[in-house]
Amino acid sequence: MEKWRVKDGGMALVYITDCNLATICDMACRKHRPKNEFERQILIAQLAIDWMNNFKIDYSNTRAQDVVEFGSVEKWAQQFIDAGLK
Repeated sequence: MEKWRVKDGGMALVYITDCNLATICDMACRKHRPKNEFERQILIAQLAIDWMNNFKIDYSNTRAQDVVEFGSVEKWAQQFIDAGLK
């Protein structure tokens, strides 16, 4: 989602969550990442997705939609870790 499309609080949460998930993806692809910070970012993103679900905020066509299909942020991030190990 592009920040210029943000028109309300729900969309702002979607945008910030998408940015957070991009950071998680970047960190997951690194061989050396700060473990505690990586885990903290995962917890923040999961909380945001849980809130979006609870408040019925549309996050279609974002990374959050991909995360939900995987089941959790942790499982979603693991695919990037695994890809880096090959």
